[in-house]
Parts: sequence; structure tokens; C-alpha cells
Amino acid sequence: MRKKSAFTLIELIFSMVIIGIAFTVLPKILQLASKASVQNLRGEAMYNAVAYIGLIKSTAWDENNTKYDDILHVQAGNSDYDCNSSASNPIRIGGFTGSRNCKNNKNASLKLGMESSDDNIPNDMDDFTDINATNYNSSRDYNLSVTVKYVKDINESDDTFPSLEKSDSTNTKEINVTVEVNTKKSALGTSLVRMSFTAQNIGQQRINRRNWN
Repeated sequence: MRKKSAFTLIELIFSMVIIGIAFTVLPKILQLASKASVQNLRGEAMYNAVAYIGLIKSTAWDENNTKYDDILHVQAGNSDYDCNSSASNPIRIGGFTGSRNCKNNKNASLKLGMESSDDNIPNDMDDFTDINATNYNSSRDYNLSVTVKYVKDINESDDTFPSLEKSDSTNTKEINVTVEVNTKKSALGTSLVRMSFTAQNIGQQRINRRNWN
């Protein structure tokens, strides 16, 4: 008579235990993997936002600061920061004669955004206000956007910073970098990262240079 092999009772019990462990552990492993993916996405978005801020900070405050070192005249700034235009060598009140004064009597740009003469290469802070960057693949889908606006200047009687947007130029620009996700919104929310900083109208400081023959 030919013998047929079959599972013994003990083998069947072990199989059921292993299957039970697998069904218990596998969801937790998948959950941990999903959390790690979310954290990686947050970290990547944070890095990109910080990198953009560093890039923006490396440019001039205004288009006119790419041509002149001056502290610029503004339309709706606090009077404490005005330049004394009537002086023979105009300087900001409390300032000193030097490279960063108001001698050329140049105004800050009223319209924020890329100038046609820039050939789509940003060279001052407000050139970034129309820039949107998209990162898209199967697991990472998000948009990075930049906004730049004039806000109310701080003065001596007001030690808080009211981020009140102004339609005219002031001595203070507020730059916001926002990363918004297109996928995994249930885990990440709509706005993933939002960073802000302010930049002041203090002119440019150039390194002295000379021609070599």
C-alpha cells in the first residue's frame, strides 16, 4: 500500500500560529513604513524651503540695489527711516556718510516681480514672487511657491511687528515660502511647510575691487 504524506496536528498548529503572527505584524510594518515616508517628505520639503530662502537672501533687496548701493526712497515707509534728501550728502537719520546712503536719490520698485530686463533670471528678492516649483513623482508630489510683499515698518512706539500688507513701497519686505502637497493630504494636511522672513531697506555693501593688468 502506498503511503500518503499529510500535515500532522502539530504542524497545522504551527502553521496557524505563523500566519497569525504575520497578519498581526505586517500591518504595523506597513504603518511604520508609511510614517517614515511621510517624515521623509516633510524633511525634503523643509530642506527645499530653507534652500530657497538662502537663495533669496543672497540677492539684492530691490532691482535698484543691483545698480546702486543706496538706501532707497519709499512711498509709505515710517518717517523714522526717511533719508534727508536736502542734505549735500543725503543719509538716513542717525546714519553716517559712507557707501550706503541716499546720494543717488533712487526709489524702491513699486511693482514687485521679475523685470523684463532680467531675462527670467532673478537678481533681487521680489523677482521670486512669481516663481513656483513643482516636485512630482509617484511618492512625492508637492508645489513650492514664493510670495513677496511690502509690509508696515516697525517704529519706536510699536515694538510688535504687525504684518500689515501695503500697496505702496515701505522699508520692509516680507517673503513667504510655502510648500503645499498634492498627495497624502490626509496625513500631511494641505500646507506642509511655511517659512517667512523680513528684509530691510539698508542698501548694499560691495567688496572693493580693482582691475589687474
